[in-house]
Order: sequence, then structure tokens, then C-alpha cells
Amino acid sequence: MKVILSIEAIHAPLAGIGRYAWELATRAPAHPAVESMRFMSDGRWTELPIIEPASGVSTSLESGQSSSTPTTAELNHKGRIRQRLENIPAQWRRHFGQIPIVSRLYGKLMPGLVAGKLNKVKEGVFHGPNYFVPQTHLPTVLTIHDLSIYRYPQWHPKARVERMRVTIPTSIERANLVLTDSEAIRRELIEQFKLPEQKVRTVLLGVDPIYFPRSESELLPVLSKFGLQTNTYSLFVSTIEPRKNLQNLIAAYRALPLAVKQRWPLVLAGGRGWESGAIHAAILQGEAEGWLKYLGFVGQNALPYLYAGCRLFTYPSWYEGFGLPIAEAMASGVPVLTSDTSSMPEVAAGAALLVNPADQDDIRTALMRGLEDEAWRLQAITRGLMRAKELSWDACVNNTVAAYQAVSRC
Repeated sequence: MKVILSIEAIHAPLAGIGRYAWELATRAPAHPAVESMRFMSDGRWTELPIIEPASGVSTSLESGQSSSTPTTAELNHKGRIRQRLENIPAQWRRHFGQIPIVSRLYGKLMPGLVAGKLNKVKEGVFHGPNYFVPQTHLPTVLTIHDLSIYRYPQWHPKARVERMRVTIPTSIERANLVLTDSEAIRRELIEQFKLPEQKVRTVLLGVDPIYFPRSESELLPVLSKFGLQTNTYSLFVSTIEPRKNLQNLIAAYRALPLAVKQRWPLVLAGGRGWESGAIHAAILQGEAEGWLKYLGFVGQNALPYLYAGCRLFTYPSWYEGFGLPIAEAMASGVPVLTSDTSSMPEVAAGAALLVNPADQDDIRTALMRGLEDEAWRLQAITRGLMRAKELSWDACVNNTVAAYQAVSRC
């Protein structure tokens, strides 16, 4: 079976959809059912970028660079454009893709460019892992990671909402099979678009093997560079944006007894995201009060140590298609607090404290338990490790290849 994978999302630092596409791109070619895999990016045939694993641990926060950064020669077409944009002032660069005319032009041109290339291919399965498939004679698989564009449009630039609300329904109609990262999103998708059950499959994501429990002696050299010690802080990891519900998390943490939040301060790791001004104001206040520490963007090479060293991982997000940080924290051997909404209970599978993300008092109560209830903590660690073992990228790839095989017979 020949497969064509769209890889626009693959660029350093790998996260979210980029991580998902990377795991498929690097693992699926070794599957016995896959004869070959070709890569396409922005309507061009391309090679997979070479993303080198980290050698040692760098904790530089100023550069904003991941340990996995392709060289100029290794970047795909979109990556080269992104690199050139680095010479443009940051405030202009952030808004470039949010300009309605730019977004609309991209949305109109890309389907035709991709279709033109694919329609010259005699056989194969096309997989769009990032919400899009073109009109083509080839059988197609589409991945829809979540429906936040519909559920919470205020979390996205207006231009993106407009483009995606055209792209998603059209792509779903074209696709032979649609994949989702969780059963929760599968049910949302079926209900939103009135789809037949058999057109949508759940394929759970996996956990990178770099996340595992570590000894205090292993953690000390890395944590000390952040001014941290093992088992002395709560941790949140993700982009700083409204979707992650940081304002309620910070408010709940502020309401903890002074001795508790001073003993176990809240540590945030993540780059600045969309509409995050109010969140950063709350972060600055928490830092001034002495119980919050903001690390900014942290590279992939240091994150496993931050996870494994924390006392409690906190992730009361409003909405997730899967929530990889939950799985990564469980694999690291730490207790987890997360929300009782969308996919998060499904990913945690009984191993985490679940909270109402809208209820600051509920979050505060759960924080107290997660930090102080030793019996629950030990139980959560054990259950979390067991759950994380069930979430592997190999299983994700095997189930995705099964989807390719299903549509290739259509």
C-alpha cells in the first residue's frame, strides 16, 4: 500500500499536530502494510525534515528554540518561509497569518495545488492529519483533532475561524474516513455534522518514551538550572492561551493557604499564545506575591525532567481533543489534576483528579488533595503509569495504517 502524508504541521518545536504528524511520518514507513510513503507540504512534494534529537540538556529560555531544530537545508517549503519571516518584526509576524485576505487566499489556493499534484498519482492513500483533504480520485483519510473552531471560536483569530469553517465541512465530505484523537471528539463530530457512525474512527494518541519516572539524582542537574528541586512544585505545561484556563488555575492557587502555596509554588512552562495579555498580567501578580514561577518556553529536552520532578501536574483546560500533557505527566510518574470536560476524563481513565474548570473552589479543593493526600497520590501515580502504558505511538500508527487499509479497499 502506497501512502501520501501531508506534513505542513511538521516544524520545530514539535508539538500538538506537528508531533502527531511526525510520529506517523517516522513510524508508518516501517509498518509491513506500507509499501512506500511520500510527503507533501503546501502543494509540493517534499522530503521529511531531519529533526535531530537533543544531545544533552539545554535550558535556555531566551532563544525560544527547541532542541529539535532543522537546518535551513532540511526545512520544508513552509519551514523556509517561516525562517525568512524571522527577519520581520515579531509584532508583524504574529499577525501576518491572521490577516483575512491572506487566510482566504491560502484557503483558496492550497486545495487546487494539492489536488493538482495528487491527480497525477495513479494509486495511493492520501492522509490529511491537519483538518484538510483535497478533491482527488485517491482514497483519503482525514484527521479532525477537535471542534474548538465551532465550540469556542473566541479562542481563534477571526481569519482562521472563517477559513476552517469552510475547510472542515468540505474536507469531511470528501474524506472516505475521518479519524479523531478521542471518543469524546468522535461523538461531537458525528453530532455536529450528522455523520454515519462508520465514517468516524477514534485513534488515541501516544506518549513519547522520553517521559518516565526519574530519580532525584537524575533530576537535580536539570531542575537546579530552573531554580527548582524535586517534589517541591506544581506544574502546568502548555502554550499560554485562554483555552488552557490559566486564569481560573491561578485564582484557585492564590486561594490556597499561604503555607501550602509557598511550600509548593505553581510553575508554568509555555510560550506566549493567542490573546494571552490578561493571563500574563495574572502571572506577573502571582510572581510578585512569591508563589508562582513562569519559565516561558521550555525545549523538549528539558520538559521530561520538569514533569518527573513535580509534586502535582495541573491541567484544568476548558477543552481538549486529547490532551497530550496529561498522558506525558502520568508516564512521568506524577499525580495529575485535570478537567471533567471533553476528552480529558477519557485520557486520564480514572487516574486523575477531575475538576469543573469553571469552578475555582472545586479546583482549589482538588489542589489541596493533590498536594497533601499521600494515599491518593500513591494511588494516582500507580494508576497513571498503568494508563500511560496503554497509550503508545506504535498503537496509534497501527490503528492509523488499519484506517489506510480500510479506505484503500473502497
